[in-house]
Amino acid sequence: MNQHPSELRKLRDNPELVSSAVSEIIRYQTPIAHMRRNAATDIVVGGKQIRKGDKVVMWYISGNRDEEVIESADRFLIDRKNVRQHLSFGFGIHRCLGRHLAELQLKILWEEVLNARLEVEVVGEPDRIASNFVHGYSALPVQIRA
Repeated sequence: MNQHPSELRKLRDNPELVSSAVSEIIRYQTPIAHMRRNAATDIVVGGKQIRKGDKVVMWYISGNRDEEVIESADRFLIDRKNVRQHLSFGFGIHRCLGRHLAELQLKILWEEVLNARLEVEVVGEPDRIASNFVHGYSALPVQIRA
């Protein structure tokens, strides 16, 4: 939200957008980078031949920024139409079992931040986890003001 102050103002003005904001945060800051599978059969996808046994990678961040599916996909918009239409938790039988807990944790966090009228400001560069699988942080310096 520090990088998108207009969206934070929108949320403070309309706290009913918390659930929508949580979904947009998860879409925009996709926690998992990719998932790899082996093709079960020969198939053509997007004009490309994939053979049985080929390694296939789905890049979540790419799927979550697909302009053919998500309008203005590179913009962070907490009141986005179809905000839950993202791939951050996978899809179908490969959907994350913990997705509801993750959403609930973020929802409660934002409700408490808003209720307490806290200002959370990022005051330094994040230390990112060295991983090509997880988009995560080992440290993020912030200052919290009431």
